[in-house]
Amino acid sequence: MRIQKKQIKALLFLSILIFIGIFLWNTDFQAVWKELHNIGYRFLYLMGITYLAYLIGTWSWHVCLGSDRDKISVFRLFSLRQVGETVGQYNPTSIVGGDMLKVELLKPYGIGTSNAANSVATSRITAVLSQILLFLIACIWLLSSPSGQFIIDRFGALFYGLVAVLALAKITLFFWLGRKTKQAKPAKPTQGQSFWRRLSLRIQGLLWDIRTFYQSHPRMFWYSYLLAALHWVVGSLEFYLILRFLGYDVRPMHGLLLDMSVIVFKSLGAFIPGQLGVEELGNKMMLAAIGISTASLWITVSILRRARQLCWIAIGFILYLFIKKSDYVSSHEMGSIIRKS
Repeated sequence: MRIQKKQIKALLFLSILIFIGIFLWNTDFQAVWKELHNIGYRFLYLMGITYLAYLIGTWSWHVCLGSDRDKISVFRLFSLRQVGETVGQYNPTSIVGGDMLKVELLKPYGIGTSNAANSVATSRITAVLSQILLFLIACIWLLSSPSGQFIIDRFGALFYGLVAVLALAKITLFFWLGRKTKQAKPAKPTQGQSFWRRLSLRIQGLLWDIRTFYQSHPRMFWYSYLLAALHWVVGSLEFYLILRFLGYDVRPMHGLLLDMSVIVFKSLGAFIPGQLGVEELGNKMMLAAIGISTASLWITVSILRRARQLCWIAIGFILYLFIKKSDYVSSHEMGSIIRKS
């Protein structure tokens, strides 16, 4: 049985490498190089913007660690987050496996599994809630802009339906977080229980911890929320800069709308390694939605964003090797985490 488990762990770890390989295989490196040559040194601005966005996102997570924040710096946590996000983007379990890896990576710093999992889940909730808010703001701004009528004519009820669903989801989540309950924390799962029962208890316990954190530490929660929102705003400047570099007269709000909308597309295709094709489709549809329908533009934008992803994949591997050298997180541990997810 132990041999079989080791084989499964190795196979799952290998699957991450395979999915990254598929991503690389489907990348036209000649086209990437051509666009990088055209944009020149300005590509460094795109890398700088994404680095700043990732750093702010790390800060948002760091806040959620509470009293354990002193055990690890924001910059050290940045390395752990980037490795987790890379794994989350290129493995069969999507962000679940990546988030569970983050929990495991925090162990060498003396941060308990419970608090680590709670911090990861809470920061994920604040990121989602702030993303919904920014998407709704971008939609309202769009309706007041000249291109808004084009959106209404093209998407009609679908557009309003999506806005209504997201607004309702945001209100429901905040109502659930603020609702007082006398319900005791769910019991911890035991080995004698079925897989589904243990999974159910883990999820219930995690949700209980998130709501407890929100009610016990509202200041930290909102601090993380605001940082998460800032992380999205800064990240959206990538779209804005690309379009400006290509000679289009756009505003930062265009970048925010494009980024938030494409993230929605990517979320729907989260099960696809690297969201191959999904992100490109999102780029094409949303550029057309704001009135920029140049035939080759969406391809150029997609290639430049793909180039940025390639750079961060490489950085993720370098950071993993650095973490492995100092904290020794083996590939077998990574496979175990993904298997449990």
